[in-house]
Amino acid sequence: MENEHNKFGSRLLSPDRKKIEEPDKFLPKLLKAEDIVAEIGSGPGYYSREIIKYVSKLYCVDSNKEFLDIAKEMIKSKKVVFLNENSAKMSIPSYSIDAVILANSFHDMEDKVAAVKEIKRVLKKNGRIIIVDWKKEKTEFGPPFELRMNESDYLHFFNDFAVKEKFDVGPMHYGFVLVMKNNF
Repeated sequence: MENEHNKFGSRLLSPDRKKIEEPDKFLPKLLKAEDIVAEIGSGPGYYSREIIKYVSKLYCVDSNKEFLDIAKEMIKSKKVVFLNENSAKMSIPSYSIDAVILANSFHDMEDKVAAVKEIKRVLKKNGRIIIVDWKKEKTEFGPPFELRMNESDYLHFFNDFAVKEKFDVGPMHYGFVLVMKNNF
């Protein structure tokens, strides 16, 4: 199984991925130098290696230890904290995060309700959630169609949040920023 994870992790880090998903095109506009960010479901670090360029601190949270080990090898920065934890129970301090990034990860979380509760716990009062995910369309690769989520699926789970802005990710993905409705 470990070898299978490493193979999948390598595919997630492939330079070819930039053809369909370019985080360096939109992250600089969404993040601030003073931000403390949590990427939940960070995997082997495809987004993390870009995020760290724009923020003061980054928590990389993933339940897959092999993926986190790959990220640790690639991202050498004192500004990063790697947490091998489940999204439903994280050790990140309450109300400490400016932005949570869910990049192609929320659709895979087993307990989405508990994950949302944790995200709300760690976010600062004016915090935001940056979502990048696969369009709910059938494609040659990517997650199965049944797992894919559209904007209204996200708003079902994040029902006390509103879409603040949308941004272009690439031909197969979409992106938007959520903020608490009372902060809108």
